[in-house]
Amino acid sequence: MIVAVIGEKGGTGKTTFAVHLACWRVISGRDVMLIDADRQGSASLWVEIRQETSPSVPTSVQKFGRGLRGSVMDLSRRYDDIVVDIGAGDGPAMESILRIADLAIVPFQPNEMDIWTADLLNRLAGEAKEINDDLEVAAFLNRAPAHRTAKDVRAAQEALRSCSELTTSDCVVRERTSIRRSVPSGRLIDEWRPRDQKGLDELAQIYTLVYDESPPIQN
Repeated sequence: MIVAVIGEKGGTGKTTFAVHLACWRVISGRDVMLIDADRQGSASLWVEIRQETSPSVPTSVQKFGRGLRGSVMDLSRRYDDIVVDIGAGDGPAMESILRIADLAIVPFQPNEMDIWTADLLNRLAGEAKEINDDLEVAAFLNRAPAHRTAKDVRAAQEALRSCSELTTSDCVVRERTSIRRSVPSGRLIDEWRPRDQKGLDELAQIYTLVYDESPPIQN
């Protein structure tokens, strides 16, 4: 399965989701390739840090530019799962990966500037679906205010639901210190202490959204 994590804006947490999807998939027994297609290299750095402390690490490679699509297709024949972390606003890379992905997930922050980019991503998804009949594009909110009645969350979800080519999930990942700090340390949310059950549950629901099963949570 080829899963892409995409977005037009930076700071939406794409790498957080990419490394959790890839690493939880490894822990569940799958052979996984994490492709870092973001020139900032955050996913690759996470893998390097994690290799020092854990045997559960996805294989990782950096791929950019015109060769991305061919590399993903080739690697998909050799690995059970591919997770691709696309750089923010990298239109050519998004167009390329959407033509071959099974699923793309798009995290949005619940603010107007992020939601403004939904129209562009909706258009890209529509164009890709004309070529890739199997493509699904799922949008959800990340870094939402912890207050569950926040009007911005409801307004953002309503705006996303107006995008015909995006499937808007009810999943909402809140702004959590545990999530913000666990990834730079090379850890997963279930490895962070003290344990943050709310943050864990929120990231787990994204894994379930993608793979239709629960992640292999560590006690």
